[in-house]
Amino acid sequence: MTGRDVPERPTGLAEAWVRDLDRRRPEQADLFRAWINPGFADLLGLVGFGRRYVRAQGLELFDDAGQAYLDFTAGYGVLNLGHNHPVVKAALAATLEQDLPSFSQVECGLAAGLAAEALCAKLPAGLNRVFWCSSGSEAVEAAVKLARAATGRSGLLACRGGFHGTTLGALGLAGHAERRDRFGPFVPGVDHVPFGDKRALEQALESDPPAAFVLEPVQGEGGARVPPPGYLSAAERLCRRAGTLLVLDEVQTGLGRTGRLFGLEHAGVRPDAVCLAKALGGGLMPVGAMVTDEHAFARAYGSMRACLDHKTTFSGGPLAMAAVRATLGVIEAEGLVANSAAMGIRLRRGLDDLAGRSSQIAAVSGQGLLQGVKLADAAAGLLDKTPLQALGVASAELFAQHLALRLLEDHQIVAQVAANDRSVLKLTPPLGVGPEQVDRLLEALETVLAKGGHARALLGLANALLRKRGR
Repeated sequence: MTGRDVPERPTGLAEAWVRDLDRRRPEQADLFRAWINPGFADLLGLVGFGRRYVRAQGLELFDDAGQAYLDFTAGYGVLNLGHNHPVVKAALAATLEQDLPSFSQVECGLAAGLAAEALCAKLPAGLNRVFWCSSGSEAVEAAVKLARAATGRSGLLACRGGFHGTTLGALGLAGHAERRDRFGPFVPGVDHVPFGDKRALEQALESDPPAAFVLEPVQGEGGARVPPPGYLSAAERLCRRAGTLLVLDEVQTGLGRTGRLFGLEHAGVRPDAVCLAKALGGGLMPVGAMVTDEHAFARAYGSMRACLDHKTTFSGGPLAMAAVRATLGVIEAEGLVANSAAMGIRLRRGLDDLAGRSSQIAAVSGQGLLQGVKLADAAAGLLDKTPLQALGVASAELFAQHLALRLLEDHQIVAQVAANDRSVLKLTPPLGVGPEQVDRLLEALETVLAKGGHARALLGLANALLRKRGR
C-alpha cells in the first residue's frame, strides 16, 4: 500500500449512529446510569429534571414530546451563542473538509496561530502568549504552573466562595470546603481571603507573597457575587507591588457574559494571566485557553529546554480553533456584548423590583447576564425540625431548587442553582436573549413565588431526598 492508498472505509457507520440516537432514546437515563454516573441519573429524576431533550436551537431545548424550553442556564455559560449556532457549525464543517493535520505534535499548527492572534487582539495589550487546552480546569492549572515557574515561589492565594475547576490543583483553590475537602490533601501552600476585602488581600500579600492570586471578576458559582468598586484595580496594584502574578479566572465571565467582552474591562485592569473556556468553543467544541504576557512566559518557558515543560496533546486542534475564531466573529457581528449589557440591565431591574415586593427574596446580585437571586427560608424554619441536617442542605437551598423545578414544570424555563451557594437561583441565558424572553422569565418567577404552598412542597422534597439517602 502506497502513501496515497486509502483502505476501503466501512459503510453505514454514521447512519447506524444516527439510528441509535433515535431508536435508543427511551433508554437515555438507563444507559447513563449503567455506564456513566448512576447517582446523577437518580438525582435528576428525584428533583424532577429527568427530561429527554432531543434537539436544541438558539435559546431553546426541545424534549421528545416536542415541548420547547427556554434556556436560562446556557450550559453554565458554555452556550453564550445559544445552541448549535449555524456559523460555528459551518466553520466546523468547512474545517473538516480541509483534512488538516490534527494533533500531529511535529508542526506549528496554523489554526492554533490564527485563533491565538484573533483572541489576543480582543484582550488588553501585552497579553500575547496563548496556551490552548480543553477546559477551564486545565487553563487554571496552566496559570498556576506558569506563576510558580515565573516567580520561583510556591504559595497561592484565592478567594473564599470561588470556583476554579475540579482537577486536583484547581480544586485546592476552591473556596468552598464542602465541595473540596474530601479530595485532599491538596497542593500545599494555598491560602484563602474573603472575596472583595481589600485589607485582607493586602495583609495576605504582605505577610508571605505568593506566586499568584487567582480570582474571578464575578464569582459565578459563589452566587453571582460582584466585588465592591475598586477591588480589582486594588488587587492589580497590590499584586504588582508584591511581585505576585494576578490571574483572572474568566472561564464563566468571559466572552460577553457580564456585559463586556471580558469581566476585567469593568475595572480596566490588565492581569498577568487570563483563564478562558466554556463559551470560547461556541457551545460545540471543548476548548480552553490560558493567556499571559511575554515576560511571564519567558521566565517560565522561554528557552528551548523549557519550552515543552507544560503541554497537552490536545492543544490547538483545528476544529477547536475554528470554533474559537467563529465564536469571536459571531459575538462581534451580532452585537452580543451590547445585547448582554442591555438585557442584563432589563433582567436586573425586574429582579430588583420583584425583590422589593417579595420577602422570599433575600438579595439580588450579578453583572450583565450573570444574575443571582438569593432566596430566604420559605419554610419559616419548618424544615429545621426535620432530619434535614443529615442531608447537609439548608431550607433556603431546597427552596431555590424547588423554584427551579417549578420554572421547568410550570413555565418550561430551564434554570439552576449556584454550585457553591445553593440558596441562589442563577440566571445565565444565552447572550442573544431578547426582551420577550427576559420578561417571560420575570413573570414566571413572580408567579411561582406568589403561588404559595412552598413549605409543604419543600417538606415533601426533603423527605424524598432523605428516603433516597437511606437506601
